[in-house]
Amino acid sequence: MDRPGQTVSATTFAQLTGVSRERLRTWERRHGFPAPHRAGTGPRRYRLRDVPRVVAVRRASEDGVPIAEAVARAAVEAPGAEIPADAFAAMVEHAPLPVAALAGPEPLEVTYVNGALARLSGDEIEHVAQRLLASACGPQLQALFAAEHEEVICDHPRWDGAPGQVRSVAFRLPVRPGEQPLVALVGIEAARERALAGEVEQLREEVSALRERDDRNNRWMEAIARLAAEFQVEASAAARDSALDTLVRQLNATDAALATYLSGQLAVASSRRDSLGPSMITVTAHPAIARTLRDAQPSWLEPAAASALGVPDGLHACGVPVVVAGEPLGMVLLLFDELEEISNDVQRLLTAVSAAVGFAMLRDRLADELRDAVGQG
Repeated sequence: MDRPGQTVSATTFAQLTGVSRERLRTWERRHGFPAPHRAGTGPRRYRLRDVPRVVAVRRASEDGVPIAEAVARAAVEAPGAEIPADAFAAMVEHAPLPVAALAGPEPLEVTYVNGALARLSGDEIEHVAQRLLASACGPQLQALFAAEHEEVICDHPRWDGAPGQVRSVAFRLPVRPGEQPLVALVGIEAARERALAGEVEQLREEVSALRERDDRNNRWMEAIARLAAEFQVEASAAARDSALDTLVRQLNATDAALATYLSGQLAVASSRRDSLGPSMITVTAHPAIARTLRDAQPSWLEPAAASALGVPDGLHACGVPVVVAGEPLGMVLLLFDELEEISNDVQRLLTAVSAAVGFAMLRDRLADELRDAVGQG
């Protein structure tokens, strides 16, 4: 609602007047007519009561009158604030939107329908009045007949009685003294438009989900690429700890830990954020973990396996196997509040980082074995 008059969209206004949106903007630019209403940078909206003036200008133009003269004439001979019933019927007869005139309030009768509703039979038109009264639109129409409001937008049952709702603008029409009040009902949203609006909203949600997934994948790839660069410079225990901290920050993870594999067991000493304490499990007791190590593919751990490793309730663990030359050395555990998709790109990069971690672990193992051999010698 835009007081003091009801406004409609540019598309609806063009349909009601028979003047295209492009032509309306040209008239506005050259002659300041018609003057739309805009809230900030919002879309143009036109007063419903400007319809007769625009129609008058259009008809004068069709008769050869220059637009500037037709606009000036419309300003001087502008119709009153109300639209006469006969002029209203002539204007909307060929409009592609459904238009009806109602007499009332008691009994409520449909006294006129335009071409868009002409396919309805007499019985169906009778039912239109009954359905309107029984809907939420009924009290709004009653208030209009009592002159309590100038215009209202109401949702009501479809004109043909099929399931669903449509939207119309309703306003009073002037009548001669002693005649029954008349209310006009102009459809501004048909079932097709509502269905299209639903499809557009669904597409918007899909685009939003795609953007979110793309942002997440970019975040993962950026973090993992950074870690790979760090391991190329230094592959030490300190570098591994720094790598886990980077994973936590960049991936919005809750915590991260490195579990080592030895003699068929997977052991966790601690995690970077202390979510995990010392724990050890036998891999063969958890087929899902055994399969993850065998396939060397990152995956989400099953709740039972995550619980055995000490993952707190409410958190989800992603296991990134550390495998070098077919030999399992351990697993990087990443903890999250929510499950996140592991795309093919992220999976490949996680696998590359796990190989770098494996290189560091293998180097440390060889260094330990060398020290032991020197000590024994």
